[in-house]
Amino acid sequence: MHRSVAIVFIMLGLAATPVPAANPFTPPGFPLPTFPQRTWSVSQFGASGAGLTNETPGIDKAIAGCNANGGGIVFFPPGEYLAASIHLKSNVELLLAPGAVIVGAPDGFDLPEPNPYSRYQDFGHSHFHDSLMWGENLTNFAIVGGRIDGGSIVHGTPKPGHGDKLITIVSGKNLMFRNVTHDKGGHFVYLLNNCEDVTMDGVLIKESRDAVDLMSCRNVQICHCRFTGCADDTIGVKSDYALGRKINSANIYVWDSCFESGCNGLQFGSETAGDFHNVNFWNIRIGRAMKAGIGITSNDGGVIDDVNYSNIVIRGAASPIFMLITDRLRSGAPGKKTGTIRNVTLDDVTVTDCQPGRQGPVYPCTISGRPGSALENITLKNIKIDYPGPGSGEEFGVVPPYPGDYSPRSMGPRPASGLYVRYVNGLTLNNVAFTFNQPVPCPPIVAYDVDGLTLNNFNSPKSAGGEVIQLKNVKNLVVENSLGLNNQRVAAITRADK
Repeated sequence: MHRSVAIVFIMLGLAATPVPAANPFTPPGFPLPTFPQRTWSVSQFGASGAGLTNETPGIDKAIAGCNANGGGIVFFPPGEYLAASIHLKSNVELLLAPGAVIVGAPDGFDLPEPNPYSRYQDFGHSHFHDSLMWGENLTNFAIVGGRIDGGSIVHGTPKPGHGDKLITIVSGKNLMFRNVTHDKGGHFVYLLNNCEDVTMDGVLIKESRDAVDLMSCRNVQICHCRFTGCADDTIGVKSDYALGRKINSANIYVWDSCFESGCNGLQFGSETAGDFHNVNFWNIRIGRAMKAGIGITSNDGGVIDDVNYSNIVIRGAASPIFMLITDRLRSGAPGKKTGTIRNVTLDDVTVTDCQPGRQGPVYPCTISGRPGSALENITLKNIKIDYPGPGSGEEFGVVPPYPGDYSPRSMGPRPASGLYVRYVNGLTLNNVAFTFNQPVPCPPIVAYDVDGLTLNNFNSPKSAGGEVIQLKNVKNLVVENSLGLNNQRVAAITRADK
């Protein structure tokens, strides 16, 4: 870590004005919750930690007593605490001693509450009460230390009396999760909807479906985390319609962490009913991503704006970089229309060992807008991608569909071996290199319907047919210092051309 970054991180423990940092790759120092130094031990309220019976009543009494007396610390001595639907309250820190573990009980979970807006998102996102612990309208809350495991919690829709989430907080402010280990998750380990001033530091997740879903959250800082064994997304930046309105996301920072995913490493969506602004990832290692290493999809009308990545190392991705706009529009927002993705910068990204994933072969990077809904101002710089190539993920001359689905598989094969682009206004490739383990049949880059395409220091082997790039309906082309291409500035290309 650079010296300046280290100094800022040390200051995370101090309250700070939640103003986004001028440098997107500097920890922002959002405020942390603070608590009176008064302690309520769950053992005083009948929770034995013997791991034999559901101890939610005793835990709830300790939390309620702490809250009613002005807040403080609810302490879990070493032991195993079976629980189901612990009810969280404001001004409470759950402090788990080393050797303390909260485990999902075999039954006894709260029933999923009715939600008139459930048709706009999956079951797991629509209901909150069927969780190992949940709270609404919380202010000043934390979980520190120990282990919280799913136990009986399932990845899919639970039976009545069972659960599918570990920790759910709706409309929370000043939240912190620090040095917590989760050996087993569920559909989610953390589902945070409409929360702000969130800190997650040193959290370890070993197994789950989704690790963390930030649903319409603002002022979030996540650092020093390790999420492995995730069948679906690790960090999901999302926004659904579960609360009956469009809620925006802003000022999200994730750094110095390692992720492995059976789906997407760093992902926007699929739920994108609200808008997103100022989202930043740096110093991230992704060990597996069986859909996309970096995925940005706008499906439900959301505008995704000002997104920055730096020093991202990806191994084992099925689709290294995937940006897509669809017109699914699964939202109840009035006047909804197709969204967009704009002002995105990827800098210093290295991708190796691309592998077929859960949805099929290795696909080339894809940046795909739609007629009338183009991406805007996309920059790729200092990018190195090593493809196995060729594979069934590319097919010369094919025109992919405009899918309603958001997954890389939904587009089928692409006509490029390295990068397929369509409907983008402003795309810059600066110091981008593709390598292939064997000759490929398709041009490394295929770009259609692009206004403002700049290639500076692009490096890739030619296709078997001798092409480096194929263009159609491209305006304002600039090529400089790129292997196999002449330096040129062209106002318009209307036909496919090398």
